[in-house]
Order: sequence, then structure tokens, then C-alpha cells
Amino acid sequence: MAAMPTVGDSIVSARLLVVQSKRLMLSSVQRRLRLRGEDSLRARTDRFRDEADRANRSYRLAVLNWGRATSPEFRLVAYGSLVDLAETLVGELRGTIGGLQPRDQFELATEVEVLEHFIDQWRGSSRPSASPAVA
Repeated sequence: MAAMPTVGDSIVSARLLVVQSKRLMLSSVQRRLRLRGEDSLRARTDRFRDEADRANRSYRLAVLNWGRATSPEFRLVAYGSLVDLAETLVGELRGTIGGLQPRDQFELATEVEVLEHFIDQWRGSSRPSASPAVA
């Protein structure tokens, strides 16, 4: 007998449905924009894109806060969040390199390189692997 969904499962599922709906609406208005090219559709496209992005952030937070750590989407979202945070940090660190002494510049550049290596690993870890039957 299948286990009953938890409240967390329901929250994650509801947020996913919202993301999917927003993306469908965005896709529809983008198609109309390509066909007609009206300025009013351009503004609607921008609004729907913002709404889809907000819904996606909300879904990702729901997965991290309410999702099961054993679920495939938890792993994808967790590693995606690590990548986003690390990329932001890399950008901030690179912005400070120029104002440092040469020795410190080298040290910070090395640390940035290591962080970029971690980002590449996290990206690889977040990709779902194919089962042997599919591969």
C-alpha cells in the first residue's frame, strides 16, 4: 500500500503546479509575441517571465524546506542552490582581486579557481543519472 503524502509533499506538489502553470502561460504569450510582435505582448511576456521566476524560486524553497531529502528533486534543487550561491561568491571575490597586493591576488585567484572546480562538481552531481536499462 502506498504511503499517504505528507503536508510537505503537498506543499512541494502545489508549488510545482504553480511553476508549471506560469511556464505554460509564459510560453503561450511568447508564442503570440513572436507571431504579432505587439508592445503590449512584450510587457505581458516580461510580467509572466517575472512571475515564472518567482514561482520557481518559491518551489525551490519549498523543496528545500518541506521536501524529502531522499527525493530526486531535493538533490537537484540542493545542488542548484549551491551552484547559485557559489557563482555569486565567485563574482564577488573576482571583483575584489584588483585591489589586493600581488601575493594576496594570487592566493584569492587560487581560491576562486578551487571554488569554480567545486561548482563544476556540483553541476555534475545535480544531473540525474540514467538507469542502466535506459543507458
